[in-house]
Amino acid sequence: MRTLEIGSTGHPSRIIQTVLASTLLVSGLVGIWIVARDGWLRAVAPSHAYGLLAFAALDVVLALLVMVVPKLGYMGALVVSMTQLVAMAGDALTFTPAGSLQTAFRAYLLGDTAFVALLGVQLAVAGITATAVAMPHGVRHRVHFERAKHLKSPRQT
Repeated sequence: MRTLEIGSTGHPSRIIQTVLASTLLVSGLVGIWIVARDGWLRAVAPSHAYGLLAFAALDVVLALLVMVVPKLGYMGALVVSMTQLVAMAGDALTFTPAGSLQTAFRAYLLGDTAFVALLGVQLAVAGITATAVAMPHGVRHRVHFERAKHLKSPRQT
């Protein structure tokens, strides 16, 4: 069995950093892609387009922060991903652009592959950051995931 050394590419925290940074970059790219190709979004709800670009910029900054200052990057990524998830779900459930029905707009958003992909990426970022934050906690409290020893029944003597 191979041991993992701190700082090696095989170390769990380094792997999580790399995966999280990559996922944040994907999130930023998908956000930019949505704004660039969705002229209706820019025309009907420019504030939402600018908000999505702001989230994309934050994702890129957080990707760099995760690699330089992991704990701060993890917490920032968790807060930003949850905020973006709530904002996107709020748009899908309650926002109504001028001149359209809310149900039609909801169907438009949920029918947009990029929008649904971005929702999924935000869930992934939240899951990865929650794991990254929880892992050191488990190590600090000596949580080990190994086979339990056989316990004898009090009736067996």
